Amino acid sequence: MFITKKNNLKRRSCFWIPLLTLMGTMCLAIPRSPLSQTFFDVGPVASHQSADPFILYPVGLEFDVLRKGKRVGSHKVSFGRDGDQLVVKSEMKLKVKVFFVTAYKFVFEANGVWQGGALVSIKGNVNDNGKKIEIDAYRNDDGKFFTTGKKGEFVADSWVYPTTHWNIGSVDQSAVLNTLTGNLDKVLVRRHGIETIETLTRSIEAEKFEYTGDLRDTNVWYDREGRWVKMVFTTKSGETIEYVCRECGVIKSLDQASASEL
Repeated sequence: MFITKKNNLKRRSCFWIPLLTLMGTMCLAIPRSPLSQTFFDVGPVASHQSADPFILYPVGLEFDVLRKGKRVGSHKVSFGRDGDQLVVKSEMKLKVKVFFVTAYKFVFEANGVWQGGALVSIKGNVNDNGKKIEIDAYRNDDGKFFTTGKKGEFVADSWVYPTTHWNIGSVDQSAVLNTLTGNLDKVLVRRHGIETIETLTRSIEAEKFEYTGDLRDTNVWYDREGRWVKMVFTTKSGETIEYVCRECGVIKSLDQASASEL
């Protein structure tokens, strides 16, 4: 798969002296080509198979979002069906207060449509303390994938995993759709092995994956079944944000396993 990043070339003034006015007019009428085109391969480097989300997350996903150990928000993911399509709704809300006054608010909402295990489209909105960004990415009938982000327009010759993280397949990629910026980010995901992590109710074992490259300072944990169970990332201001599982399917799974051993 290849990605193209497009940047429009600034029009240059084509007139110099009156004798060149006609040449200048002709110059302005000529369509401009992109300033540069950057290509890179984003094909899969491993093979994690994602199971049916209705099996992994029978009642959806919900995390408490912590800052300095205190709850400042939540992140929820719900799953639905529309015919043969999977509809995934993600929502994150953060609110930081200083002396009972709201000093910072962040809201992220996205609706993704999947079909046959592949992303068809995703639309989202980000409100970063009043600064708003709209995300609109989609795959056309030819299979090409389009998105416009903070760094311009991107085109890939196939669909790209979004950073909604519920699907473990994203850790196998060398590029992902950053759902907070709309950019296609080139990444290298490092595996750090199995660790014991804490949910709100119990300890579980999960594998840690670290994103580096364009998407950095982000660590995501998945259990042995491929469920998303934890995340820790660092903001641009140096704040550490932690996701702690309140409901991520693992509790029901563990209860069923315990019952089967009786």
